[in-house]
Formats: sequence, structure tokens, C-alpha cells
Amino acid sequence: MSKLDSYEYPIGSGIRIRERINTRGTESFGISYQVDIPEGVTTGKRIRKQFSSQKKAEAFAKEQNQGKKKQGEAYFNSTQQERNEFVDSLPKLRDAGIGVKEAIDFAIERMRPKGGDKYIHEIISELLKHKQLLLSRGQLRPDTVKSFRSKSKLITEEFGSLLIRNLKIEDVILWIDALELRDRTKKNYLTSLTEIIKYSVQKQYIFDNILDSMTTYERKELFSELDDSEPGILTIEESERLIKTAYDHPELGMLPVVTLGLFCGIRTEELQKLEWKDVRAGEGFVIISASIAKKRKIRNVTLPDNAKAWLSLCENKEGLIYKTENNSPFSSRFSYLLRKAGFVDPEGKKNSSRQVLLSWKKNAMRHSFGSYHYALHGDSIKTSNELGHQQGDNVLFNHYRALTSKESAKQYFDIHPQMSEKKIVIYG
Repeated sequence: MSKLDSYEYPIGSGIRIRERINTRGTESFGISYQVDIPEGVTTGKRIRKQFSSQKKAEAFAKEQNQGKKKQGEAYFNSTQQERNEFVDSLPKLRDAGIGVKEAIDFAIERMRPKGGDKYIHEIISELLKHKQLLLSRGQLRPDTVKSFRSKSKLITEEFGSLLIRNLKIEDVILWIDALELRDRTKKNYLTSLTEIIKYSVQKQYIFDNILDSMTTYERKELFSELDDSEPGILTIEESERLIKTAYDHPELGMLPVVTLGLFCGIRTEELQKLEWKDVRAGEGFVIISASIAKKRKIRNVTLPDNAKAWLSLCENKEGLIYKTENNSPFSSRFSYLLRKAGFVDPEGKKNSSRQVLLSWKKNAMRHSFGSYHYALHGDSIKTSNELGHQQGDNVLFNHYRALTSKESAKQYFDIHPQMSEKKIVIYG
């Protein structure tokens, strides 16, 4: 090869390799090899690169030519529509500072999830199978499965034929808003849908949880009637009236339920399953076993002195503390107790259970305990532990703490039976 030679390499590629004399000032020394790839070959900017040896220059030229061939094959194998879409999209990506590969990877993760495409009705079926298995193992309560099955039926009717990746937050908000149900019930439907979406993220049927984008303001607009920041609690007079009415009507079997609800804050659903063997009055606590506790977490609840005094009036302390009679449902007997205790809406229809709706505050016994206990002890963690909150004291501040004084709290936990009152019998 003669001095300062120039040749095409590889043949037919349009890429040229040229010899160049190296210079430093007025002196010249040795030869280098410049690879020249013109704009027509790169379909972009011209490329020039210098190498110290002919072997390195030819290797680079060959590599660039092979890459060009692969890109060319991909280009010619693509449809005209695909090429047009790429040309149209490229300026938008450049303006946004997004690379083509970056945009493609982002889209694939969301539009073609790793877990595969799943319809919402398929995901609900999967969840129900898991819940049935946990139910058979005693790890879920029947009411939990029954509630999810009921809620998921309506969700299936609305969204079942939709791929989960195609569900939009706007669709969810419009659906919840259009439900002609009480706000609390609408919120329960959203909770069930939330569980379905979280499960889908875990199974990689979708990449993102769309409900994360629902703002606090949107939630408040959907559930305008709900205001959990200031729960309703019973006054001292109302608390006394309730427990004395439970005492005066032993046929209802509600005295132990009201006692442990008011002064221990035990959940209503736990009270209906609690057994006398777990009420350790002598030791000063009640065991809420994993079989009845919410979230299956065992806890011991302290028995204050006034609760021990009221419980001492109860006899037949065997089996469940709440004894069903003639298959009378708990809600009916409790509503009857509330009416007898004067928790009625004066405008309500006489002899109707609806009379209690406006006068009785939902979860009033548990809310009252949480508020008065916190006011008495000033220890949010202690109160949260008694209530069985797994999230520390966050739930206490968000849901149970109402404004009350330490003096009122002392009066609340000093509600004792009168000395003249006799022991009563709780009939089974």
C-alpha cells in the first residue's frame, strides 16, 4: 500500500480509511489511519475517528458497518406506519429530554406487565380462592370472606371484563361517586377495590397502584359525610344510663358486653365471641385470643376496678359472655337496649330500630374508652396498646381521640354499681 493511501472498507460500505502523516509543529513522524463515515451512511452526523494502526481502523470500520446493517434490517422489516410513528414521536421525545430506549422500557413495564394480562374478574377469583384457603385454616373469619365476596360481586359487574392494566383512577372515582349508598358503605367498596389493586401490584399484573394518585381532597369529596377526626363519645351521664339499663334488663344479657365495651374498649365483634374463661378478673385483665382478635393478633386488655365491680354482678360465667337466645341477633338486642336507655331520635318512627340512628354514635363505647383512657393517662402508646392498634398511636390520633378532660376521665372510670344493687343472673 503506497503512502497516504485511501480505500473503502469494507467494500461497498461507503466507509473510507485514509492514511494520515502525524505532525508535531514542523516535524512529521509516523502514519495514522482515519476512519471516515459520511452522513449518508450514518443517517446523522458525519463520523471521523483516528487510529494508530491499520488493524484497529479496519476493526472499527467493520463494527460500524455491521451495526448499520442490523439497523437497516430493522428499518426495512418495520411497517410504514411504524416508521411514521417513530419519525413523529422522536421530536416530542427530544423536546421532553427522553431517550427512545427510556420511553420504550417505561411503556413495556406498564403496558405489558411481567405477570401477564389479567381481567379484573380473574383477579377477584384468585383472591377468593386464597381467602377460602385461609378461612379453612382458621386464619380468616367467615364474616371477612363473606364481606369481600359481597363487595367483589358489584365490582365484578362494573369492572370485571376490564384488564386490570386498563383501569383508570377516573373510572374508579366516577363509579364510587355514582353509588347510591351511604358514605360508609361506599368507602367499604373502595377498600375492597384497594385490596384487589394492591394484590395485582404484588403479582405484577400491573406496575403502579392507580389509587396512590387519589388526593385527600378527592376522598373527602367522595365521602363527605365521614369525619373520623372527631369521633363521637358518650357523656358521663349517657355512659351511666347505658350500663344501668343493661343491669336493669338481665333478659338481654348485655351487662358484660356493655361493661367490657365501655371500660375496656373491646371491639363489638370480639365481644360477641369472647368467653368467660378469658375474663381474668382476679388477675386484672381480659385475654383477646388470636382466634377472635382483629388481624389475628393476641392481646391482653386491662380490667379497671369499676369494670370488675360490674362484672361481679354477672352470674352463669360459663361459655360465651354474650349468650344468644332464640337465635335473636345481636344487633336487634343491642338496638332494643339503646331504645330502653333513651338513645332515640325523637322524630323517628315509634317502635322502630331506626329511632336510634341519630342519637347513638357509631362505635360509641370503644371511642369513649379510647378518649377517656387517653385523657386519664396521657400516654398515647398505652391507650393504643389497650385498643389493639398495630400501627402505634397513629390510629388513636386519627380516629379515637376526642376532646375531654382528665377530670371527666376520672368520673368515667369511677362509674360503679350502687351498693344496694343485687347480683343478677345472665340467662343463656
